[in-house]
Amino acid sequence: MKLELVVGNDIGNSEQSIYIDGKLIRQPNVYAGAVSIPWTDDDTDVPKNLKNIYDNLVVSIISSAVPTGTYLIGRHALKTVGENVTSLYVKGNNAKSDQMIPYINTLGTIAARAVEVAYERGSLPDSITVNSDQAIAMPVKQHTPRNVETLQSKFMSGSHNVTVHLGLTKKVDVKIEFDYVQVLQEGTPPVFALQMDRESNWRTGSYEKPQLAAKAKDKGKNVDLFEEFAIEYKLGDIDGSYLDGKNILHVDLGDGTTDFPFTRGDAVDKDFCHGVNHGVGHAIVEAVDDLLVLAPYAFNSISRQQYSDILISEFSDRKHKFLQEAKQAFRPHLDNQVNQIMQHISDQVLKIGANEIDIIAVYGGGSILMRESIHPRIKLLADNSRIQLFYIPAKYAVTLNAEGLDWFVRSSLYSKLKKVYKETHKRIAAAGE
Repeated sequence: MKLELVVGNDIGNSEQSIYIDGKLIRQPNVYAGAVSIPWTDDDTDVPKNLKNIYDNLVVSIISSAVPTGTYLIGRHALKTVGENVTSLYVKGNNAKSDQMIPYINTLGTIAARAVEVAYERGSLPDSITVNSDQAIAMPVKQHTPRNVETLQSKFMSGSHNVTVHLGLTKKVDVKIEFDYVQVLQEGTPPVFALQMDRESNWRTGSYEKPQLAAKAKDKGKNVDLFEEFAIEYKLGDIDGSYLDGKNILHVDLGDGTTDFPFTRGDAVDKDFCHGVNHGVGHAIVEAVDDLLVLAPYAFNSISRQQYSDILISEFSDRKHKFLQEAKQAFRPHLDNQVNQIMQHISDQVLKIGANEIDIIAVYGGGSILMRESIHPRIKLLADNSRIQLFYIPAKYAVTLNAEGLDWFVRSSLYSKLKKVYKETHKRIAAAGE
């Protein structure tokens, strides 16, 4: 079987949000090496793993991009080995392009999606060949020619052979080749995602289900993406067109990094892009030892992702039993991160000039956990600078980069960039002969 899959890949420090063939897959961005296949019985394991393939993802990879081996990916890695998973290193200046996680987890998840697509179409072949186009976003500080070239070359140099293990003996071999990979600066994809839905209409609510949001808008309701923003500034009934042509200072609050790209319309102004190694992940790392002291009988050890899950449980129906202790340990370290981030936001406003900025847009996974601490401070800065603050609602804040990348990889703009890349490399190859 041969498949053409388009991929919009947001490689977050805590979570990978990746669109593959129109489906959003969100996984803890972790993996663990495995000595052997964990499955024991094809009769029970294969049906279970096909039904919940991303929760039980075990792959073997042979590729020039990563060490040959067998890997447990995402939730399966966390539930199997706990805090002993490998995650992105958030301290220092370690670029994502130089770490193995982006390649191992991306290849494994694409292979799993290929198996899922084949199964949905009524077959489960022994082998699948995948040809893929991919768009990736990198933090502003890491978006250098060297890092971009590293990402592109690792994905595009040759084929990647991935075996998805569904049972003790049942497996599917997936050969993945990337026709083209475009690497964007973080900041550009959310511009697309905030303005356009998946069908390229002006966005009103959900990216994936625009017809539902459109019905709400037809009834005269502000759907929830723009509701708080529209009420705050008395804008009436608005959609993504309101942002068209606006100058936006982005505050992408991540796990290990916070980026401050500045966009004029749909284009990033590279003279005013900035990124720092601050985020909730740093606060969590510092809080781990404090939590173990506050709750000595609850935890022996805990990973960054597991700690994050405890904090996020505050927004779910089932709150973690030790949420209060986790928040108590986390809060002072979070305040330190917020202080640093606010200084950089203020610096950006002064550097760009308040008159040049129409909107400050705040999003990213960190925007949910930081909201209570940082929202009042950004709002005061915005008000004093006569800038509108668009603090993205929590239900949309985490996936904007992935949505924008999904829209971009299917757009005519991506096709044009791909064509230019191919023609340039064809001329270089011809000149070398």
